[in-house]
Amino acid sequence: MKKSLLFFLTFLAALPLMQAQDNLRLLLSPRLGAAPFALNTPVSAGSYEYKISRLEYYISEIKITHDGGQVTPMTDIYLLVRPAVDSLYDLGAHPEITNVEGITFSFGVDEAHNHADPASYPANHPLAPQNPSMHWGWAAGYRFAAIEGVAGNNFANTYEIHALGDANYKTLTLATAAENLPNGDKAIHLIADYSQVLHNLDVSAGLILHSSTGKAIGILSNLKELVFSAVTVSATTDPAFDGTFTLAPNPAPGGRAVAAMTLPEGSDYRITLTDMTGRVMLNHPVAAGSQTFAFESNLNAGVYFVHLWQNDRRVVAEKLVVAQ
Repeated sequence: MKKSLLFFLTFLAALPLMQAQDNLRLLLSPRLGAAPFALNTPVSAGSYEYKISRLEYYISEIKITHDGGQVTPMTDIYLLVRPAVDSLYDLGAHPEITNVEGITFSFGVDEAHNHADPASYPANHPLAPQNPSMHWGWAAGYRFAAIEGVAGNNFANTYEIHALGDANYKTLTLATAAENLPNGDKAIHLIADYSQVLHNLDVSAGLILHSSTGKAIGILSNLKELVFSAVTVSATTDPAFDGTFTLAPNPAPGGRAVAAMTLPEGSDYRITLTDMTGRVMLNHPVAAGSQTFAFESNLNAGVYFVHLWQNDRRVVAEKLVVAQ
């Protein structure tokens, strides 16, 4: 009897850890080019600048490809993504997923739920009534994406684009892996560069558009085609990058690693260091030429990401493991 009781108490003590090891999370690291995302930050669109004061969109029908091509849907999970507020999303416990190979998700709300009554959901559910509202009405359904701000000379013109409509429900698939978090969870880490949301959509003169056509479709197309990229678990270099970059030692005690690089002339370069939550730990310009850059911060043990940017385009991505 005592042995049984001891076993049961031991099992209860271990249960939280066992559960944590099965949890899957989605990490969206928000960016504006090479810089961290922040509301009301000037963004260059070439001939003019704009600021984003509101950015929200829905993600639904998430599916994970794993373990030799198996596909597991994340049933009844809807995400209302607010880059200025959230970056890490819980996808639930999935002990059947060992090796993640890819992720598929859609922008907006699937047709089966798009015309439901928001009041039928619990108050904390992403599809429940929101403030500001993300529901347009019974016929149109939810706003799949909403972006608002100011643009043009002295940021004098207001723009507001709300995209909706079942026909504009767009799906993205990315090949990616997952990182093991220190608590035993797994995280699929994606970069979300929101400077691309308005790509080729001129809002310099201002506009108010609540629609399923025109620039509203453009917003959803840009979310699908341009905004997201996967953070790889091993080092990658853009084939178009005509330089060199190495990081050592890795693992690095206390984060004291050194990047050795040769950077072609005629470009602007920047190194960023982020943690697993997407928090920017370092954002530092570097000059062209042959040089070294020392990471001298005393970092906690864990996994970090080092990126080299050339003219606001990420050309090197490398994982940095910090040892005790």
